[in-house]
Amino acid sequence: MKILVIGAGAVGTYCGAALAMAGHEVTFGVRNSRRRNITLEGLELTGPLGDFHIRNVSHTADPAAVTGIDIVLSTVKLYDATSSARQWRVALEASDIAISLQDGVDGVERMRTCAPNTNVIAGLASTAGTSVSPGRVKYSCDTFSLTVGTAPSGQHTVVRRLVESIGNERNPLKIAIDQVQDIEQAQWRRFLALATHAALTCLIRLGAGAIYHDPALIEVARRSIREIFDVGRADGVRLDYADNEKALAMLQALPDDMVASMHHDLVSGRRLELDGLSGLVCRKGRVHGIATPFHDFAYACLKPHMGGGSAGLF
Repeated sequence: MKILVIGAGAVGTYCGAALAMAGHEVTFGVRNSRRRNITLEGLELTGPLGDFHIRNVSHTADPAAVTGIDIVLSTVKLYDATSSARQWRVALEASDIAISLQDGVDGVERMRTCAPNTNVIAGLASTAGTSVSPGRVKYSCDTFSLTVGTAPSGQHTVVRRLVESIGNERNPLKIAIDQVQDIEQAQWRRFLALATHAALTCLIRLGAGAIYHDPALIEVARRSIREIFDVGRADGVRLDYADNEKALAMLQALPDDMVASMHHDLVSGRRLELDGLSGLVCRKGRVHGIATPFHDFAYACLKPHMGGGSAGLF
């Protein structure tokens, strides 16, 4: 299959590398300023499964140069989902299917704002890895997990081919892939922990061990999770009360030093995905008349850093 990966961060690089090693024709859609690394070095992954250099990928900054694409994987940051969809609209709308792999729960909605005729479905990607530079990733676990929703009528075969190809025995990069009927439910179940972890590690500036095993901070985490749960249920998402405790247990099982990717962005002076995390909880809370005091506080405190530029202050 011909696959376009928009973005060359940790998720995009790992997915693109795995798909290229599985025999697919992979093209990266990246800005001109980021093409040099991939041109010179290809893709480079370093981690417990070994070090991999993948050179059989191409790249472009020109959407018009991409034709005949079966699947697009959008892996840009949530705050770039709209502008990216505008830039790559021609390729997105000409593809058989596009998969939004943004954090948060509104990546598909953001993409459709500027590429309304795209067959886009939501997905979840999870890897313990950091992007060193465009096309270069250090990963710290041996399995990357990918969850995708069901495709619109006519695109089921394309998604099934993707699912089947990722398990290719020739591929040393492990991706555990699952397809679910209710991707919205899966997104919000993850969001309970994701938005909580992002807010707390950015506010406290410490890892999971210092937060989710302290009695006072455990109650703060519970409050955060419950606010997300309440707005999700009010929005029509099928969440169970047991999901709250599962989210807390997930956070308590994290390595002691693990912080959210938004924390890495904060201390590095990069833009924050705050608007799509605590910001979304606050907005939906107001729509549904639900109080969200923790996320109101987190959003207000972190908003001055949302545009980046705070490196060195911490």
